Amino acid sequence: MKINIGCGYNYLPGYLNIDASIASAADRRMEAHALDLPDRSAEEIKALQLVEHLGFFKTKFFLAECWRVLAAGGTLSLETPDIEKTFEVFLNGDHKVKEAALGWVYGSETPGMNHLYCFPAGLLEELLSEAGFEVTALAAFNFQPGRPALRFSAVKRTAEKAALNAALRRRLAEKGLAGFSDELEAAGMDFVIRRLLGCGGDKARALELALYSAPAVLEFFSLEEENEHHPSAEALAAAKLAAAGVQAQLLSELEKNCAGGEVTQEAFAAALEHGRGLLAAALRGETPAPAGPGPAPLVFTFDAACAFLAKKRALLR
Repeated sequence: MKINIGCGYNYLPGYLNIDASIASAADRRMEAHALDLPDRSAEEIKALQLVEHLGFFKTKFFLAECWRVLAAGGTLSLETPDIEKTFEVFLNGDHKVKEAALGWVYGSETPGMNHLYCFPAGLLEELLSEAGFEVTALAAFNFQPGRPALRFSAVKRTAEKAALNAALRRRLAEKGLAGFSDELEAAGMDFVIRRLLGCGGDKARALELALYSAPAVLEFFSLEEENEHHPSAEALAAAKLAAAGVQAQLLSELEKNCAGGEVTQEAFAAALEHGRGLLAAALRGETPAPAGPGPAPLVFTFDAACAFLAKKRALLR
């Protein structure tokens, strides 16, 4: 099977044409970051002028999905604006050229056609590698006059870390844990994912990350241990922390430490230390008391916690 993702009206014969919009020529409608397609079912994926519409964090989930759906050795072709050359065009152009270049950077005001994130070549190559792809070719071309673009060709390489990345990101997206609705939460979840993937089988290091997102760590352990008959002590502890709403508890502790004042790194570190006590208790088999009622951020990172508490205080005025 060959797939054309984000097809819009660029219908390619011989491909399964996919788009999220009902106002498209798609054969099937689905989100690029959550493909309703079997593992290893395609030999080729095209995504032409797509990733700039997804944003930085959703693009990481999209690339993980491409890796999952492609067979070993399958190819991925990406086209996207060349943001660096576009800046050059803008700086060297007259008023009309500058206006056209800005339209290439930000996209169209037509719903769904705006650009959320334009990727420099080096960054997109880095994200492809992180997702388990090897870039085999990179070409520069003009999509339209005054609108420079990049074309990446990449091959799926089989690797255990890439497989776990794809499986974990898919699981988190399915369960609404990716944080797409809030950039700081999405950044915090990406922080957790990358560090979980770097644990190298060290369950203690993985469990420590439950202080930032116990639900994500629980999903990680469930994937790593799905062929084991009994969950590890760390997996059981992560389940206890997730059930107790440990992120809400740490937020409450941080709020108490700040006493209505500015959130400091010292106060955040103290809240994490409190969390380590909860973590140790869960490892001993104790069940933490559940968090009180009320919302909490998806992840407990310094930036996400600061923003959450600032919004809470503003709403209480």
